Amino acid sequence: MVFHPFGAVMRPESADSLTVRIRAATVNAMTDLLAGAVDEAVEAFWALGGETRALNGAHLVRNRSAGHVGFANFVTRLVGDDPVQVADVLGRAWEWIGAPSARVQVGASTPPATEAALVLKGWRHNATRIALVGTAPPPARHADTEVRSVDSPEDWARLAELFRADHEEEDRSRGRLPRPIEHTEQAVLVRRAKTPDVHYWLACKDGVACGFFSSWQGAGVLSVVEDLFVHPDHRGGGIADQLLRHATVDAGLNGARPVLVLPDAGDRPKNFYHRRGFRPVSTIRYYAPPDRRV
Repeated sequence: MVFHPFGAVMRPESADSLTVRIRAATVNAMTDLLAGAVDEAVEAFWALGGETRALNGAHLVRNRSAGHVGFANFVTRLVGDDPVQVADVLGRAWEWIGAPSARVQVGASTPPATEAALVLKGWRHNATRIALVGTAPPPARHADTEVRSVDSPEDWARLAELFRADHEEEDRSRGRLPRPIEHTEQAVLVRRAKTPDVHYWLACKDGVACGFFSSWQGAGVLSVVEDLFVHPDHRGGGIADQLLRHATVDAGLNGARPVLVLPDAGDRPKNFYHRRGFRPVSTIRYYAPPDRRV
């Protein structure tokens, strides 16, 4: 037996118990490192095609041509536990970003006290994404669907039509009126601005574009795949699996790098990825200003 410094008598820890604790500590340390890499990858991916600036330790991203796209206009790596100081930094950040959809991105690298200061000042949580990390799944068995690169203006027009269908479906599922066409156009513009770093893919069946996805080989530890969508008329036939396989092979350099995907916490695709071997690492949360309707 050993004596605790405060006087309590402690029994020796068994070898099995110690092994379990060491393993748990190792897993926690690795998860923390990976969660930090997630924050870096998310920021870098959405900053592609935009402008960036540092302000009091925070990182600012904006796209002046896409003010209605929240993913293209945000503040991340915000620090501080004084609500007044946090509000001051965000006030200056909002002046620079100048976008109606701008928001704050909170991840594993954000101190809990900073997120608490946001909530205290009335900032409202409006979205959560789950960071899942995996590698390319086995090949899908659906040879009748072609997956090809989005290159020509005609390809981008097809992708824009699918993007609009995606937005309309999302708006219906959330019980709100369809967003203006301009918002969809800006979302597509943001994606085009990321090329050629990000590769966009169309799934076509019998000459009809029925789905899309994207892949980015990344600049750090993680590669990224984003924006998986299959038109409702073509679901259930394995097209999503084909797109996932194609994009993850491209992004992950055929298995050489782990791949990050960020499904919305409220949508079913998170389970699609998990069933295919993607494991949860962390969450990314978004906050809207107090004076903006969520």
